[in-house]
Amino acid sequence: MHCHKLTYSENVSKFHMLLLTPELLQIAKALRFIHERGIAHLDVKPDNIYVKNGVYKLGDFGCATLLDQSLPVEEGDARYMPQEILNENYNYLDKVDIFSLGAAIYELIRGSTLPQSGYQFMNLREGKLPLLPGHSLQLQNLLKVSHAIFLSSLLVVHPGFLPCPSADQDLFEPS
Repeated sequence: MHCHKLTYSENVSKFHMLLLTPELLQIAKALRFIHERGIAHLDVKPDNIYVKNGVYKLGDFGCATLLDQSLPVEEGDARYMPQEILNENYNYLDKVDIFSLGAAIYELIRGSTLPQSGYQFMNLREGKLPLLPGHSLQLQNLLKVSHAIFLSSLLVVHPGFLPCPSADQDLFEPS
């Protein structure tokens, strides 16, 4: 049977039903699996999430590298990358994948592709997420909090200010 990409145009309504469910957690667990083996994907985006028989899979490892930076780093799609990676700061490659997963989720929820440049592009990297009509404030706050935790963990001035999300934390499961 053929795998299908998870794209906003075809799957956005289906995705809303899957959000915060075990199906989405499959991608977080895939990231945990590769991170535990010292690998960063570096191109997590909806086009690289595949669905086959109800199983969500992370594909296209063309930009993957080692977390210890012993291999060259090739950046993935800039729309899903944090500013640090775009500035060639490669100290948090596993966290970059988590940021990218959050950006992919945000794209799927908003129902349109993320901006490639401009003020909206920069606002997303600074955690300035516009309200999404038709979505609960709880969901929107979850997106903002997850984004804020990631950004604060990258602050060189205050390392460890807040715990940084990683694939081994079940951010997608209600507490």
